[in-house]
Amino acid sequence: MTTNNLPIWRQELKLSRKKEGNSPLNRWMQLATVNKNNEPRVRTVVFRGWCKDNSIIIFTDKRSEKIEHLKVNNNAEILWFFLRSKSQFRFKGEMKEIKENKNYWYTLSEESKLTWFWPKPGNKKNNKFNPSKDIICKIDKPENFIVLKLEINSVDLLKLIRPLHKRYIWNKKDNWKTLEINP
Repeated sequence: MTTNNLPIWRQELKLSRKKEGNSPLNRWMQLATVNKNNEPRVRTVVFRGWCKDNSIIIFTDKRSEKIEHLKVNNNAEILWFFLRSKSQFRFKGEMKEIKENKNYWYTLSEESKLTWFWPKPGNKKNNKFNPSKDIICKIDKPENFIVLKLEINSVDLLKLIRPLHKRYIWNKKDNWKTLEINP
């Protein structure tokens, strides 16, 4: 830990995000879960912020497949790659729901809110579905809007630099002490 109470890995991540600028890569991460048949599933999610305990926050639809996966096994991994800094972060931990989530709903734009009123993810497309922005703006948070946090247990950073790559790991149980390992 440092004087600003952010672990070194958070500082490294902050530098990578700053270097990435306005690129979508600055917010897009890949979330991996395991389904009931023990098969891996990966999808892109949007970074929504941090909890005070260094947990990553994402928003999702309660009706999505990932929720069923997490009910069976709440272990998850997030991979976040930054092209400009050539840095790959892997976060392992347990995914948990944040029950008090109404304030998060109000952080969304009106356009983003519309997506939470779509039909169930994965179902056949209904071409007649056409949500009205005017109506949606007047409706409170839908039941299917949920907020998840990944309670991080370990972080793995691979820096793809020349002539030799660098790799570091941090574990919560070791108070986020930096350990350099072979790439």
